[in-house]
Amino acid sequence: MLPPSSTAVVDPLINIASNESSYGPSQRSIVVGKGALEGINRYTDSAVTQLAEALAGKYKLNARGIVCGFGSDDLLARVARSYLSPGDELIYSVNGYQKTPNYAYGNDAVPIAAADNDFTADVDSILSCVTERTRIVMLANPDNPTGTYVSRAEIRRLHAGLPANVLLVLDSAYLEYVDADDYEDPRLLVETSHNVVMTRTFSKIHGLAGVRLGWLYAPEDIATTLRAIGIMYPVSNVALACGLASLSDEQHVAFVKSENQRVKRRFTAALTEMGVFVYPSQANFVLAKFNPDGRTAESVYDYLFGKRILVRRFPAPAFSNCIRFTIGREDEMTQVIDQLRAFFLQSSGR
Repeated sequence: MLPPSSTAVVDPLINIASNESSYGPSQRSIVVGKGALEGINRYTDSAVTQLAEALAGKYKLNARGIVCGFGSDDLLARVARSYLSPGDELIYSVNGYQKTPNYAYGNDAVPIAAADNDFTADVDSILSCVTERTRIVMLANPDNPTGTYVSRAEIRRLHAGLPANVLLVLDSAYLEYVDADDYEDPRLLVETSHNVVMTRTFSKIHGLAGVRLGWLYAPEDIATTLRAIGIMYPVSNVALACGLASLSDEQHVAFVKSENQRVKRRFTAALTEMGVFVYPSQANFVLAKFNPDGRTAESVYDYLFGKRILVRRFPAPAFSNCIRFTIGREDEMTQVIDQLRAFFLQSSGR
């Protein structure tokens, strides 16, 4: 069976390749989402207002600073479209979120890769890249595909070191999974600054990747600009219903976080026992580095693909011997562990 880089298609037994929630959405979301289908012949004029007010109420935010869209990718693209002109520079961490350079390319701007520290964004490196043409610093925190994060103190130091006309964009797609004591929710920095934007999503811990729903928090003037350039009706009535229901189901979100942490610890321990290095992760996935001794990432990937288990590899040279594993349900990850042990036993010739 050929890997997906060819024209082959596989019906996966286990799909842990795209950082979706294997636990699915809240049952409330499913019920109200189905009900909302009955009204899909109509636009929902007030969808973004309803969602913004619900988010503001839940997280104690300024509703006028909230912008809603079809996934955080939509909102990151809007930021780039609004604040980058041809020849401007967007700085990002070299091994961070792999789509970030495209936000620059799409606006005839220049992506500038700042060196990192063993897959963790480095504040001094980022600041050293700032020039008079820099307009945006974009950082996923926690990052993807590494799962690493930058502490509160370092994010604050990064912001303090940026010129006033540079926008700091913090992509916080995995914020709900974080348990590090020195991590800070970016909303506090947004509310005390004029040049900080935070993006969030319902695609991860809320399990709503398929309805495409995200939001952004920014100073009011920035939020006004970003709303103005969005498409008409960026939030569907189905997405709205699912999002509102998910926000109200705190028990489901708490369960997903708890299970992710528990299963992630078990999976990490199993990989470590096999001699595989696992980067500490604050997200719902882990990045594993394999030793090039015949048990390369490519050979592991091909073996798992042959067992109909989909995982993720990346084309960047720095990740040539790495695989990212989304943390699935315990039964799924047990099967992955069993298959990896079988592969290691087979490759050892025993």
